[in-house]
Amino acid sequence: MREFAWIEKLAGLFGRQAAGAPVGIGDDCAVLDGAAPTLVSIDTVVEGVHFDRGIMSPADIGWRALAVALSDLAACGADPRRSIQALVSLQWPPDWNDDAMAELAAGLRDCASAHGCAIVGGDTVSTPGPLALTLTVIGGAARPVLRRGARVGDAVVVTGPLGASGVGLAALRAGLADDDARACGAAYRRPRAQLADGARLAALASAMIDISDGLLQDLGHLCEASGVGADVDLDLAPIDEATRGAAAKLGLDPVAVAAGAGDDYQLLATVAPRDLAELRRTLPHATVIGATRPGAGVAATRAGRPYEPPQRGYEHGT
Repeated sequence: MREFAWIEKLAGLFGRQAAGAPVGIGDDCAVLDGAAPTLVSIDTVVEGVHFDRGIMSPADIGWRALAVALSDLAACGADPRRSIQALVSLQWPPDWNDDAMAELAAGLRDCASAHGCAIVGGDTVSTPGPLALTLTVIGGAARPVLRRGARVGDAVVVTGPLGASGVGLAALRAGLADDDARACGAAYRRPRAQLADGARLAALASAMIDISDGLLQDLGHLCEASGVGADVDLDLAPIDEATRGAAAKLGLDPVAVAAGAGDDYQLLATVAPRDLAELRRTLPHATVIGATRPGAGVAATRAGRPYEPPQRGYEHGT
């Protein structure tokens, strides 16, 4: 069964809500009731599926594992001024020695420090299988932003450059090591969770998600949850010069990578037209790339013509 079909099946079995948890299965975070809403998310990375030791150091792996989990908090508008905590569950295989594990732990520590996060506990177990880390992250938000809530006519907004991580992965695998490739490789190995941007967007966004699986696929998740469709002009997608330069050397189309490769961990939000002036004031680096419409699905254009990229995103089980 594919990943998203399995999630829907679990939601049917367990329910999407529970007492004390008005938001449960199906969003970036669960939201727990309390004096202030608490956001909780969990994320697992597995060697051979989510990372390759041939192109990443143990410290890179530790950093990336925590950053991608924290990105779910950013997607729901977690306030970085409040306490952010993480628990780490580690499955430790025999081919990882003490030095490698110490380096991995240092990567976790450095990522936590960079994001204002405290690692407060977890679990360790030996395993005959590959290395796996499961990160549970906890934060708070005055106004949690969910995937549902977008309205027809809202602007579709991204917070930063797209495609760097996808090009970076290709560059690392190809051994390309010029300045552009190194910049893109760093975007893949050490992404940053956009916590500050998420907190600012929380006051304006009608819906929000992080770009982990791919721009068009993640926008599709948001649209499905909100009961709207969307049109996107990929010529407006922000792509930096390093990404364009490395893509050219690798023979890649940077727009196609930006549309479907994923792992950018920028935020994708919908914002009412009346709030766009405030968005430009508070997040001048945000880019409007389209708008929501009646109906369903996400339609993309390039040069004013319908465009279908080679892939819209990643899904486990495909």
